[in-house]
Amino acid sequence: TVKSPLEISTMQEACNITNHGFRRILDKTRPGVWEYELEAEYLHEFVRRRSRGFAYTPIIASGANACVLHYVDNNQQCNDGDLLLMDVGAEYGNYNADMTRTIPVNGKFTERQKAVYNAVLRVKNEATKLLRPGTTIDAYHKEVGLIMQSELLQLGLIDQTDIKNENNFMHGTSHHIGLDVHDVGSFYKPMEAGNVFTVEPGIYIKEEGLGIRIEDDIVITEEGHQNLMSDIPIEAEEIEELMNAK
Repeated sequence: TVKSPLEISTMQEACNITNHGFRRILDKTRPGVWEYELEAEYLHEFVRRRSRGFAYTPIIASGANACVLHYVDNNQQCNDGDLLLMDVGAEYGNYNADMTRTIPVNGKFTERQKAVYNAVLRVKNEATKLLRPGTTIDAYHKEVGLIMQSELLQLGLIDQTDIKNENNFMHGTSHHIGLDVHDVGSFYKPMEAGNVFTVEPGIYIKEEGLGIRIEDDIVITEEGHQNLMSDIPIEAEEIEELMNAK
């Protein structure tokens, strides 16, 4: 689980290739495009940059499909007004990237979509700060759960009864990544420099046909952490700007 500098640089290249794929998608996404067409655009960009392809079966989920946790059909048309959740990563030199981004199909978030998106982004940013040597994954997930609860309360998605029942979360926030996208690693051993984790909070509102997840790959360092995906667009405004620069 402790990656060497060479392993980390290889994972960085996998993330760089994923970045190129995502930027290509920002240019290709528009109402009427099919999910599988965007999957093909990712594969085109990955292979032309010396990746052997996807690190795992990609999730290209528009609209309510994003509320299906491991949606892999990728066979629906992307509609005006919907969001598009994409959980995709390139493989490079046997090492894997694991990215999730959520974008507006028409290039513009609605006010509601942006409010939920920014809530997820705040949770991701706060969760990332907790990734440092000595932190245990169990304690980390509990802390992130409290951060997410606060955001869900502010969005009016849960109340105190829901918190009491603790039935809000579909998946954990982080897992080990490396040679496998879900790499071998203990959830009970404290984090140490050289570990690489995903950070991937999400909010899923089935009634609104809305699912948002944001995910980066983070290396634990002696001083704290390093984000291997810091160059991949993530702010709502930057995504809108790039999608409309045509």
